[in-house]
Amino acid sequence: MIINGSRSQDVAISDRGFNFGDGHFTTIKMAAGQALLLDLHLARLQQACAVLAITFDQWDELVAAITQQALELQDGVLKVTITRGEGGRGYGTTGCSSANWYIQNRPMPPSYSELAKSGIELMLCDYQQTVNPALAGLKTLNRLDQVMIKQELDAHNMADGLVCSTEGYVIETSVANVFWVTAGKVYTPSTKRSGVEGVMKIHILNLLHSLGLTLESGDYTVADVLAADEVFITNSVMELVPVKRIMKPDLSIDVCYDKSYTLSQMIKRVVKWRRN
Repeated sequence: MIINGSRSQDVAISDRGFNFGDGHFTTIKMAAGQALLLDLHLARLQQACAVLAITFDQWDELVAAITQQALELQDGVLKVTITRGEGGRGYGTTGCSSANWYIQNRPMPPSYSELAKSGIELMLCDYQQTVNPALAGLKTLNRLDQVMIKQELDAHNMADGLVCSTEGYVIETSVANVFWVTAGKVYTPSTKRSGVEGVMKIHILNLLHSLGLTLESGDYTVADVLAADEVFITNSVMELVPVKRIMKPDLSIDVCYDKSYTLSQMIKRVVKWRRN
């Protein structure tokens, strides 16, 4: 692990990221020695620092370290974390030290390449994601919603699931943003009140705009997704994965998407050559 530019495994127990979740992160895919979509990842980190009022001025050092890690490791995943640092009194931030930054490397999840080819089955989750407009869209260190969702998925031996907010609207899956196609239009849930505005989601939104495709973002229900012609999910590591089925066994809901995934496959091809 790299901590503030130096290789180390020692994380201060007084770091506010550990104590209060006072920080944020992004997860970057490495391929052929490149950190993919690096500009979008940096924009995400900068936005989160601004919203959380974390003063961070080591962007050049951080970019250099990310770039060097990609060159050394070639392929895999980098998790980049920024915390407020140490100090303050209780929850108060007065007197905090300078921000800390961390880079961890991990191998690519082995299932992702197969999911991209064969598609994924989603379960409709009972757990409802919290609503907080002030932090919505950010990937903060507070991921207890996702921990609870993952426990539910593991109990049913499911890889991922479709999650709604406490307001009853579809938000995302445990690890990805959601898109669906109905009558030639592409839809995706708003993240203005809940959820994460993913880097790959932003990239695909830009691609759709450049291709002249219509995109609708707003508040949608499970019924809207179940009525779709095709569904796909995205994150910066898996990129784009088609959904082949959405189910809820105890409610006898089982919708199979046996289409040709015409639009999602086309977008996937475009992503491959324009992701940098």
